[in-house]
Amino acid sequence: MNIEIAKNSEKHLIIIDLDGTVLNSDFATLNQKNKKILQKLQEAGNKIVIATGRNYLSALPFYREIGLDTFLITYNGAYIDHPLKKHSPIMAILPLANETVKKILNEKIIKENLLNVLIDSADKETISTGEDIYYQEVFFNGNTYHATNDALQHLGDRDCLQLVLEFKNDKEKIDSIRSFLGENYKASVDYYSGKKLKSEKKGDKILVPDPEKVIFKIRSSKADKAEAVAKLAAYYNIDESRIIAFGNDVNDIKMIENVGWGVAMSNGNDDLKPYARSITRLDNHRGGVAEYLIKYFQMSSQN
Repeated sequence: MNIEIAKNSEKHLIIIDLDGTVLNSDFATLNQKNKKILQKLQEAGNKIVIATGRNYLSALPFYREIGLDTFLITYNGAYIDHPLKKHSPIMAILPLANETVKKILNEKIIKENLLNVLIDSADKETISTGEDIYYQEVFFNGNTYHATNDALQHLGDRDCLQLVLEFKNDKEKIDSIRSFLGENYKASVDYYSGKKLKSEKKGDKILVPDPEKVIFKIRSSKADKAEAVAKLAAYYNIDESRIIAFGNDVNDIKMIENVGWGVAMSNGNDDLKPYARSITRLDNHRGGVAEYLIKYFQMSSQN
């Protein structure tokens, strides 16, 4: 990329999701084409911000690898902090109340069908009953976690930033769980459900959807990537028209449709794409974000 193009253009706020967007298909490594372009755009004065559903400690290594100097949006917007400014105030912490977590895990329909549970406490400790490659790569990412058979007991009276529930993929039961959460917890929680991941081949780190398992990721109803991005746009004094956001799944819908230029990944969820201003030509592991940004800034410099 000709970096002079970016230097001569208006400064932008560039929002990047991680999984399925700038990471490779192993869910563990940053695509190097994306990394290079993001670094050059940051050097040119643009603000690059990660906005992910991942927990803070799992996202942090990618923040450091790119060399970012901005705030970090995690837990789908429930937690916004600046990793490099220890004494700066946290911009947002929107936890699930301890009472709500306990109620959900003690519901009959949950207890009868639950295979594993993961809890990220409000003080960012990860507590998990599952330790297979999905949890290792997507949630732990080399960080310390507490393995236990009784997540609630270890949580104690702490609130949490994320509750992850794993179930067998039985359509009738999964539909019942979705309906139950929607009817009984709509005011306090927001949730995203999708297939769990597994190794494509035994011992392989390339992860693919596991048709036999379903994961529910539950966070505070106040957690919202779009709201988090709006906070940072105001903080950095960048107009909505100069915000570019990349996402790949339904938890990115509000963010994609509420920025000046929302972009869906070509490999992304089909339910997201109608809300996007544009779609990348390449997928995540071929550097779709990098290619798109090169063309975007080249076109901007010609206008």
